[in-house]
Amino acid sequence: MRKTNIHEKIYASIINVIIVFVIFLPFYFLISNLLFKKFIFISLFFIYSFIFAVYYNGRDFGMMIAKTHWKEKYPLKNHIIYSALYTLSFSTLFFWIIFPFDLFLLNMLIIQLPCILITKTTFHGYLSGKMTTIKR
Repeated sequence: MRKTNIHEKIYASIINVIIVFVIFLPFYFLISNLLFKKFIFISLFFIYSFIFAVYYNGRDFGMMIAKTHWKEKYPLKNHIIYSALYTLSFSTLFFWIIFPFDLFLLNMLIIQLPCILITKTTFHGYLSGKMTTIKR
């Protein structure tokens, strides 16, 4: 067993985003306000993450498809904190300051990538109690 690498973490996250996007599609067609759409998408992502935190020990569909597991059995509070921070990190996709995706790029290149290289976990995983994923 080994700690997951950057590609496996990204793969699991992409799967999660795709699943939440499919759930979001009806709202996309029903709501016209762009800001409201963004908040609905972010809220759905949090609900998705929260449900897996509470009922499946934090192992979401992205992790299942990527065949990754949590290194340890972390307490529920850690999973809930992780869900909130994971959602916050995810939300950088939807807001920008100077050009589209600037916050997302800063998040990925200045926060997430260095943290993964140094600690072998994401920044939100580190802040949630050094939660680490592994590949069996």
